[in-house]
Amino acid sequence: MASSLQLTELEHDLLVELFNIGVGRAADSLSQIVSQEIELSVPYIEHVSVIELSERLDQGEDICSVSQTMAGNFEANTILLFPQNSSMEVVSKMLGDGFSTETLAELHQEGFSEIGNVVLNACIGSFAESIEEVFDVGLPVYRIGSSTQVIETGDLNEILFIRINLVLSTSHVEGYLVFLLEHFSFEKLKASLNKIIHGLS
Repeated sequence: MASSLQLTELEHDLLVELFNIGVGRAADSLSQIVSQEIELSVPYIEHVSVIELSERLDQGEDICSVSQTMAGNFEANTILLFPQNSSMEVVSKMLGDGFSTETLAELHQEGFSEIGNVVLNACIGSFAESIEEVFDVGLPVYRIGSSTQVIETGDLNEILFIRINLVLSTSHVEGYLVFLLEHFSFEKLKASLNKIIHGLS
């Protein structure tokens, strides 16, 4: 990756702060859905290859994901990921007691898609508000499979990877929020960050 596409320390710190705010709102939304506290990690930002990203997210079992695109001044793909068994637990907490395993399996796709829609929109909305941009948000897309199958990167070889760990405090279930940006969008993101840094927005 060319050095011109690296984040400066100020840009990095600002991006972490913006995602802290956005993910905080997303966690509040998820907390209300599953009726328990959500613990968050500090956003971790780095450039990775698509192959490396798949290896990082590979947990030895199928992954359940909901993704939504955001398109505006720049484009990104936002993804909520949970290991398959953990995603069943999340949907179970959303629906409440009294549902059989068979019924939970039948309702899983619809329930997890709704959870992803709420969480991702909360995060995207907060982020867009912070940088004073407007984005068109795509419909939620549900996938289940290996990390390679659920991460949609098109023809990209290298991407900006922003990862935040989400832990359901009572259920001890862990998932991730992931944001993927390609090079062209990365330059636009840097421009938006520098408007804020230099007080131009």
